[in-house]
Order: sequence, then C-alpha cells, then structure tokens
Amino acid sequence: MSTAGELTPAPPRSESPGERSRWTLIRLGIVAGIMVVCFGSLGLRAYVLQVQKRELYRSLAEEQYLREIELPPYRGRILDRIGTELAASANVDSVYLEPAKLRAEVPEKARRAELARALADVLHLDRRELAARLESGRQFLFLKRRILPEEAQHVRDLAVPGLRFTQEPKRYYPAKSLAGPVLGWAGVDATGLEGVELAYDRFLRGTRSSILGLQDARGRKVMVSGVGEVSRDRGNDVYLTLDKFIQFRLEHALEEGVQAARAKAGVAVALDPRNGEILAMASVPSVNPNDPSGARERGVRNRAVTDAFEPGSTVKPFTIAGALETGVVRASDEWDCEGGQWRLGHVTIHDAEAEGILNTAQVLARSSNIGTSKITRRLGKEKMYLYLRQLGFFLPTGIDLPGERSGQVRPVAEWGDVAFANISFGQSMTATPLQIASATVAFATGGMVYRPHILRKVVSPTGEVLLESKPEGRRVLSTPTADLMRQMMRGVMLKKGTGEKLDIPGYPVAGKTGTAQKVDPVTRRYSSEFWASSFIGFAPYDDPRLLLFVMVDEPRDGHYGGEVAGPIFQKVMAAALPYLGVPPRPPREALPDAPAPDRLRRHFCDGGAPDRVVPPQWDLRCGRLPGSSPGRHGGGLKHQNGNRQLRQARADLHRLGISDQNRALVCAAVSGAAGILFGMAVGLSIRRR
Repeated sequence: MSTAGELTPAPPRSESPGERSRWTLIRLGIVAGIMVVCFGSLGLRAYVLQVQKRELYRSLAEEQYLREIELPPYRGRILDRIGTELAASANVDSVYLEPAKLRAEVPEKARRAELARALADVLHLDRRELAARLESGRQFLFLKRRILPEEAQHVRDLAVPGLRFTQEPKRYYPAKSLAGPVLGWAGVDATGLEGVELAYDRFLRGTRSSILGLQDARGRKVMVSGVGEVSRDRGNDVYLTLDKFIQFRLEHALEEGVQAARAKAGVAVALDPRNGEILAMASVPSVNPNDPSGARERGVRNRAVTDAFEPGSTVKPFTIAGALETGVVRASDEWDCEGGQWRLGHVTIHDAEAEGILNTAQVLARSSNIGTSKITRRLGKEKMYLYLRQLGFFLPTGIDLPGERSGQVRPVAEWGDVAFANISFGQSMTATPLQIASATVAFATGGMVYRPHILRKVVSPTGEVLLESKPEGRRVLSTPTADLMRQMMRGVMLKKGTGEKLDIPGYPVAGKTGTAQKVDPVTRRYSSEFWASSFIGFAPYDDPRLLLFVMVDEPRDGHYGGEVAGPIFQKVMAAALPYLGVPPRPPREALPDAPAPDRLRRHFCDGGAPDRVVPPQWDLRCGRLPGSSPGRHGGGLKHQNGNRQLRQARADLHRLGISDQNRALVCAAVSGAAGILFGMAVGLSIRRR
C-alpha cells in the first residue's frame, strides 16, 4: 500500500517490432554512410594519385629502384702512319648474376657452391670468395667485366640461373707488345692511363652510353641487360708518325742486343731528321697493353722520354760544335792528348787509347776525352752551357707524350775545372735519349732542329681532319758549322774511328759512339762495372733520311758503345733505309763531293770556311802536313817524323778521294829526290868555288 507523497516507478515500456526494425535500419545506414565516405575518400585519393599526379609519383617511384648507369665510351682507334691499327675497341661481354634468382631456383646450398666453383674456374676467380659473395644476400653481383669470347661461351654453357650478360667496349691491341710503352693503355672505364692513350685521351674518348639499372631498398644497383640502352658515338681516330715495320725491326734488334749483352735495359728512338717525326720508339723491358698488370713493378716505361742518364761521348759533337761555331777552334787545330792520361787538378782524365797529337776532327773520330776537354777550355764554361742549352739540353723537347724529363746539370757557377772537363765529354750531366736524338738533327739538316712529335693527325668518324701536326723548326747552328760537324761525324765511321766497323755498305753513315760510366748507388762514385753504352747516327750522311739513337743500360758482356749499341744501330739502319726507298750507292772508298784544291786553300791556308767541308788533315796547296809550318820547320818535314807523316799523308790522300795515291806518292818521292840532287849539285858547285 502506498503512502501519500511516495512515487511509484512506472513499468518498463516495451518496443514494438516496428520500432526495433527502424533503429536497425538507422544503424546500418550510418555504417553504410561511413563506409561510403571511406571508400569515396580512397577512390578520390586513388584518382588523385593515379590520374592527376600519375607522372609525379611514377618518377618518384622509379627513383627508388631505377637509375641510369653509365657505360664506358667507345674509344677511337690508334693507327700508324699508313693506317695500320695499333689500338682499337670492340664490344665484348660482361657477366653479372642475380643471386636472389639463383637462390630461388637452386635452394640447395651444396648445389649453389658447386655452381660457384664452376664459375670461378671458367672466369679465373677465387672459389671461396665467389661462393661467399653468392651467399651474402646481395641482389646484384658483377662477376667479371669484358671477358674473352671463349670465357663467355663457357659461362653460357653452365646455364646458371640468374646469370646475365651485357656488352661493354673493350680496348685491345692487335700487335700485342709492339710499341706497348709508347701506346700506353686505357683503364676499365676506358680512360687513357699511359702513353698515347693518355696524351690524346680527349680525342680518343667517345660519348658515354648508359642503360637503366635497378636498385634495391638499400640503394644497391641491379643492372638489367638490354633495357633502355642509349646510343653513343665512337671516339676520333689518332694517326701516329710511327711506322709499324721500323718499329718492329727496332724492337726486335734492341731486344736481341740487350739479351746478348746481358744488360739491365735498353732504349732506342728513330726519327725523320727532316721534320722531327718519330718513326719508332722502343724500350726494353716492354709490355703488352692487353694485359698491363705489373708493368710498373717490372720497370716498364717509355725510357726515351722518361729516363735521363749521363750520355758520355755522344755529347762530344755538341761541345765541339760550340767551339767551332764561336770561331775559337778550327777543325785543323792540333791538340796534345798526352798519351792517354792527363792530370787535371786532383784527378786524371783518361782516353780509351793512348793518343798523341790529334787535330780537332781526329779528336772526335777517336773520341779523345783529353782532346775534347782542351777544346772546350778554349770555348769557356758559360758559352758551352749556352750552346748545349740552345741545342735542347736541360730543357723538355716538347714531345706530345706524357712523363718527359729534361735532364739536368749543376749551375755553371759550381763548375770546377774537373766538372767542366767531365761535362765536355758527357759526364756530370744528364740527358734523355730523345734530347740527344733531337739535338743531333742539327748536324743532319744544316743547323735546324725540329720539335719531335708522334702525332700525325686526328680524324673524326666522319673523316674530318680535326688536328694535323706540322714541322716546327728553329735554327741552332750556322750551316757551315753543321756541315763541318756532319763531315767530322762521318770520319768517326772511317778507318781508326771508333765506329769504323759500323758503316753500312751503300749507305754511308755519320755517327758517334758513347760509353759512360754510371755512378754506383752505394759508393756514390763512378763505377767500373756499371755503364751506359750508346750510339747516335744518321744516314745517308750527306742526305739524311733516318736518324737513330740506341742506348743499352748496364751491359755485362762488353761496355763500349761501338760494340754493344753500335750493332743494333747497324742492323736497324740496314733494314730501314731500303724500306724507306733510299737507293744504295755504289761502293767507294773516298768521301763524296771532295772539294776542289782552291777551296782547300781558302779553308786551310786563308782561314775561309768552304760551303762544303772536307777533312782538314792534309793541305795539298799549302804544301804542309799537320804540325808543320814555314815558320817552324822551314817549309819541310823533320827527318825523324818523316815516316809517321808519310803514313799520315797516305791516309789523308785516301780520305780526300785521290784515286791514284801511289802515283801521287811516287811523284812526291821523285820530286823530293830531284830536290836533293839539285841541292847536292848546288853544294858541290859552292865547294869547288
């Protein structure tokens, strides 16, 4: 029973079935609406991403896995002077692997290890290292680049899953080691590293190409063969002044000479004296540019430009030329060679042979250190240095090859008497083989030298000549002095000259031998065991077509330049001159173009300089022999010297080209006898009176 003021709760209201259905529909509508909004938003977002911003996001996505991978350029060719290929490029296979694909198709680890060993054997790789790289989880693995065709075929025969090939240009040298140190080589990226490849890289290098590559989530590159390859242009062709035939002959002869002498190394350079073109340049040891590995460790380099050494007696023509050029010395001047030993200060200067009185030409022909020293003392230190520098010593020649050295000599102010004498005959100074060859050109050309160069021309793939070398000459000596030196160097090759056994039948040679002591690296003194043996010369001597320098470093069997380097010179010259189309001359004993007697008088009696130089030992018109003068000997010969001078006269008549020497001597004897009889008759008549 309820009391007043007490509330009684109402009984719960029950929902009708209609109401429950209505609320269910409302809730479903709300959920459906939410779903529509969500899916609409997703659709709108997809529309924006896939349609409106499609290109933007595609590029962004590609940046996550695609990139352009550069491939090495296709280099131009290197050819000799007549177009023979010395270096070229060809497309070859590079092989790479997708390890993920290999693991997916070959789940057995033992089987993968077996495939790794097979690949390593074919590609000449380390087995353990390759197996470890396959199991490293990498997505991309370069196995080997620029493999040989037979290697590529063997790899294909293995049928390894995930193995791919792509083509890259590879540099190859068809002549193998021919001119290897000169040509140099290119790196894996087709960039020139040495020699001509480096010097003319900007012309040889072609346009780089590229392919699309993949990269994984970590940014590691994955190359895909054949995707998006970009075309490229081949580099330009470089024509050299080298001649393949002469190069081969020079390298072969130099290698044989070095082996025969059991020498440490050798170098030779041949050039055309008319324009400075390098026809051949050889170094021993050499290198095959197809496989230059270990070249630097073996001492491989282009020694003609990189090595400076004490040249020895090959410098004597230049120091003597300076004395003749200044007029302080004449070819007929006589020098006392002191019997082969000359005390100068605290040292004794030696000659290879004991010599007495020699004129200037004979000093050069017999390579007298003493005579040369005395000649240059008359010239003076400063002038000798200036003439050597003018001829190209102590300065780069400017050849278009990398790594050239310039040689050196101490400052003139530091030259003592001994150092001055040493420099006069090629010690206490250094020079490169190319410097010596280039300076000698002055004697072959009448006083001109030309910048040595190895480039002939650069030609584009379309045939356009982009660059062409032209002779760059300068005068360093007067023509009379140069002609005189050429004649005196011819005398080196004749009887009693140091090169008398090295002349070439049909091709008269002008040359000079060189034998230089080397400094012992331990004692820092000149060694009696280590030598640099050399020879420089050109032929034909009166119309030179080829100039050649040869040096053999540290020979063990012999050390004189005439016996070690000279035969190499002789062998190459005898083969190269006919090849160059130089016709041989009929054999003749006398020097060609002997001057007329009036020119003899003008040169030797009156002090004039003839336009063509002749041996100065014998003056027919003045009626005196070397060492005689009207003032000293009353116009006659001393009796005690008669036999020596008679022999000298016979030799000099021979050199002057007088064909019937015996008749001349008989006439001289008859004249002498008649003079004696006349003198006796005069004496008897006086006594009778």
